[in-house]
Amino acid sequence: MNKRMNFMFTIAAIAVMGGALFGSTFTAQLNAMASDSNVASAYKQIEEMGGIELVMPGAFAEMGDCNSAEYQGRTVVDFPLTGVSITLPTGLAGDFNAMTFSEQIPGPTLRVTQGDVVRMTLTVPSDEATPHGNDMHASQVTAVPTFGAVQPGTSKTYCYIAEVPGVYKYHCSGVDVAAMDQHVLQGMYGIAIVDPIDGYSKLMVEKTAVNSSGDVYRDRQFYSGDALEWQLQYNQLYLTDGNYDQGKMMQHHHTLTVVNGQALGYVPNEIHNLLNNGDVNKNIFFLQPWNSMELKQYQSQLMFSPVGVHNRIFIENQGNEPVYFHIVGEIIDRVTQGNRVQSHGTETWLLGGSQNMIVDVVYDEPGIYVAVNHDYAAIYTGAASILVAGLPLPNINETATALGVVQGAVDTGMYAGVLGNPYDAIPPYGEQSIKHPAKNVHCMCSDAVAQAQIDDGAVPLWEAVPAILAAAG
Repeated sequence: MNKRMNFMFTIAAIAVMGGALFGSTFTAQLNAMASDSNVASAYKQIEEMGGIELVMPGAFAEMGDCNSAEYQGRTVVDFPLTGVSITLPTGLAGDFNAMTFSEQIPGPTLRVTQGDVVRMTLTVPSDEATPHGNDMHASQVTAVPTFGAVQPGTSKTYCYIAEVPGVYKYHCSGVDVAAMDQHVLQGMYGIAIVDPIDGYSKLMVEKTAVNSSGDVYRDRQFYSGDALEWQLQYNQLYLTDGNYDQGKMMQHHHTLTVVNGQALGYVPNEIHNLLNNGDVNKNIFFLQPWNSMELKQYQSQLMFSPVGVHNRIFIENQGNEPVYFHIVGEIIDRVTQGNRVQSHGTETWLLGGSQNMIVDVVYDEPGIYVAVNHDYAAIYTGAASILVAGLPLPNINETATALGVVQGAVDTGMYAGVLGNPYDAIPPYGEQSIKHPAKNVHCMCSDAVAQAQIDDGAVPLWEAVPAILAAAG
């Protein structure tokens, strides 16, 4: 996108805001200024008004300043991102032209403790076709000029104190707001997790029991604030021939619903087919578009948890449509938004656009549980994520025993002890994280990011499983 087009988009955005603030006459004047014959004149007039961003140059000089005296004595956490466009697969609708933070969707997860200073740097490579920006919802610094567009070949750094605990969206701010929808809905989003400075509280789960007199009574069970943790980020793709289609977005006609960038990214694959059914082509689940081991990091993966363990799920609705979060087969034990508990013991919780929550759940029985957006259109277009609790599948147990790899599953009480859990569903570890026994390579990302997961110890199952089978004869 050339500089003249960037300027035209900026003028258009200002015109929309101006109409709301100052009335139709102001808007009409700016629209006239944006005509081809008046571009130079318009630019001069905008500069005279204080610049394209319409602020006095020194008005917010302190905001986002990384040398602020108030940061003294605090932990500073660096968070570098790169704004880059790449081509990625969808599994159900062909390849699409994605915009990413650091070659992955979602972007890297930032995790800090309440009171830490975040030093965020966005770099846009010189060969990138368009500027990008960063809007960090965990911060409390003015958007203008802190989140302004970063031009290709440049970087921009700002700092803030993570004052309030919770889960927060960050996303591309487009080209000074213009085209923000395209940049975000093509993949430029992620989350920041701000852990409370005094830690996560114990989880209370409501149960009943029968006493020696035969009376049923309330039996509240308590779990430590330590938890096996997950991250799930919901969004939509609006595509025509692999490109973003704003018309579809305006009508809410999504092409796919994605969780962590992928439609149906957490369903069984041919490895599970083989272990459970003895045949890679005999599907366990009727929706398995990411089946083959040849898909490498894009192959769908299941999530695994032991029974009776505190699970903490960080959830963000990055998208344009509501998320009705529900776990088929379980009751959500606790919902926290911001730093306040909103519910105990609920079946479904609604998240609007740019809303988040922390879900706490303990799986009571071994079995198959499905986290869904309880909108049927969303389920069938990608928002079904399967978690297996305990060791409930006799066929897999028998196969694992025959292969001599069963002990890892037995020791951990879940199949992740053998197969690992998907890397992109696991947030960076915090002070109260129960570590997963293993991770497997999984992401909507470039090969370079997948290799970085391998370098971090994640298992490429497309190599490991054939090797195990070959060794077992």
